[in-house]
Amino acid sequence: MQYPWWYIPILTSPLVIAAVSVVHVLVSHYAVGGGLLLARENAYAVKTGDEEYRKYWKSHTKFFVLLTVVFGAITGVGIWWTIGLASPLATQALIQTFVFGWAIEWVFFVIELAAAFAFYYYWDKLAKRDHVLIGWAYALAAWISLVLITGITAYMINAKGLFGDYAQTGNFWHAFFNVEFLPQMIARTGAALLLGTLYIFVHASWTIKDNDALKTKVVRRMIAPSIVGALFLLGGMVASVALFPQNALMAIERAAALNIMLALTAGSLALLAVMIVFFVFPKPQTLTPQFSLCLLFIAFAAFACSEFIREAARKPYIVDGQILGNQIAVSQIADCQKDGFLSQGVWTSKYMQTKDANPGLALFMHHCNDCHASEMGLSALSLLTYGETKEQIAEKIKHLDKPNVSMPPWCGTDEEADQLADYLVSIQRKEGEK
Repeated sequence: MQYPWWYIPILTSPLVIAAVSVVHVLVSHYAVGGGLLLARENAYAVKTGDEEYRKYWKSHTKFFVLLTVVFGAITGVGIWWTIGLASPLATQALIQTFVFGWAIEWVFFVIELAAAFAFYYYWDKLAKRDHVLIGWAYALAAWISLVLITGITAYMINAKGLFGDYAQTGNFWHAFFNVEFLPQMIARTGAALLLGTLYIFVHASWTIKDNDALKTKVVRRMIAPSIVGALFLLGGMVASVALFPQNALMAIERAAALNIMLALTAGSLALLAVMIVFFVFPKPQTLTPQFSLCLLFIAFAAFACSEFIREAARKPYIVDGQILGNQIAVSQIADCQKDGFLSQGVWTSKYMQTKDANPGLALFMHHCNDCHASEMGLSALSLLTYGETKEQIAEKIKHLDKPNVSMPPWCGTDEEADQLADYLVSIQRKEGEK
């Protein structure tokens, strides 16, 4: 409420966050799982003296560094850019709560970068024992980064601490070790291993030509990590959903789209398991570039759906129990309802002093814009209010959270509800309009 709004017509800002975040997640999990597998396989090749096998992993490392360190870092910065604009108050709250955690994560991120480049560029220049240690240093740093970020994202969906209430103690560890932390850490570790396996399948199918023995060895060595990854992912997801707060569970149960997404996630993972177990492992030679890309895209679909469910289930909050989806702190609700929304905000109060001020537009932008498009686009209010009178719209506004648990409570006065209703009627889709 103390920040200006970021208006993106049609798509809305949360969809931009989702697009950037999903792309980053699909690469960042490979950075973790692929790093663990690279360290493991390089150590195995050195131990067994298999130079042909080690040569393949050198070629894979170049692909790995380009995709994870270069592209992954760009999309990681993109997430900060988008959340800072679309969810500034939530971003502020998370930084204040987890500044120590993010500082630790940045330390390990620097270790990741240094180790990744050293692992590739000094492949043939270091003693093999030292090279193996650098590989494990990267893998450990990448996994710890995942653990730290998971603690923060898990807190956003359920802030209840395992060992204490952060709201009462202000203790960083009480926020970090929340009830969702362990199951989500297990699920994301499993996802990293599974995705790492699939990226390796893609690279191996494209680069290993006329050497069935090498391809078979690479594929067969991926059996254990892929099975462990799948089991971790499944177990972690089930435990995580079971620990969702009541509002999140209700949001999933009552939303048809989220139920479809849940079915798509489960179906995609089941299909992926069948294709790997019954086709890839028995006959590694069948792993063509097209088939491996198909496997990867199925995994992408499953992960995209699961991330969508996680984000949607947080409603009406962006940070559980603290920041609502409309960028208003829970502690500010009573003041907004008593003294008015427009007078509470730094930007809205200044805007209302201008001669061309439109209170209804200001209320829409600050109270609705974070999730709803205006006249056309994602959850456009011009369509959601179709056929309703101003009085009906105003009454719904005053009781936003009553029929829909995913909506925040109305954070304004009755007069402001009427002003917002006036604006919504002005953009309302009329019968016969296209």
